[in-house]
Amino acid sequence: MPVLVTGAAGFIGSHVCHHLLSRGEAVVGVDNMNDYYDLALKKGRLARLQPHRDFSFQQIDIAEQGALADALAGQGIVRIVHLAAQAGVRHSLDNPRLYVRSNVVGHLEVLEFCRAQPAFEHLVYASSSSVYGGNRKVPFSETDQVDKPVSLYAATKKSDELMSHTYAHLFGVPQTGLRFFTVYGPWGRPDMAYWIFTKAMLEGKPIRVFNNGEMWRDFTYVDDVVGAVVAVLDKPPSA
Repeated sequence: MPVLVTGAAGFIGSHVCHHLLSRGEAVVGVDNMNDYYDLALKKGRLARLQPHRDFSFQQIDIAEQGALADALAGQGIVRIVHLAAQAGVRHSLDNPRLYVRSNVVGHLEVLEFCRAQPAFEHLVYASSSSVYGGNRKVPFSETDQVDKPVSLYAATKKSDELMSHTYAHLFGVPQTGLRFFTVYGPWGRPDMAYWIFTKAMLEGKPIRVFNNGEMWRDFTYVDDVVGAVVAVLDKPPSA
């Protein structure tokens, strides 16, 4: 049975696809190919995946009701890595409806798709470290309170966690949410700090630092994130 990867043309999604293909899995990738950043980068990621005979791709908007069911009918999907989302904290301040549609409605549609699949095995989905909000205790922990998000993006990710908990409780959908901390690596996003800093250095320009330099960030290499995603995918939670 193939593994469905949403957000397959994205940074993390494309790396997950490569890893799954390298171990002999068949992968179905979906992505809406939005223009949040240069589409050439997304197309370049896909171009590296498409030579694999066990990879197929469909451009769909997962937030459209029934789009997943229509596109994937008869493919026997029982495992999903759900990475499709509208990224970017600052962008969410000016585009709230876009984030709610992509991150909340899109997540709901994935959950409904899982619920409808006979013998569904496991949904692994991307939450975010942003759910920790204004917490001052470090390091963060899975048991910390996450009920005070400080951005709409964080609020959408916390909403996803709550919906997932509900679907696991009511309908027995096996799933695991992972709170990613800033991910970096090859084929990364051009709106991320490491990309912006490196570009400025190469161009001999000053690096803009926010909050007078009084900030802490965790960075995680993409291969470590992919390894965690796949390891979790292989071990669904017990009922």
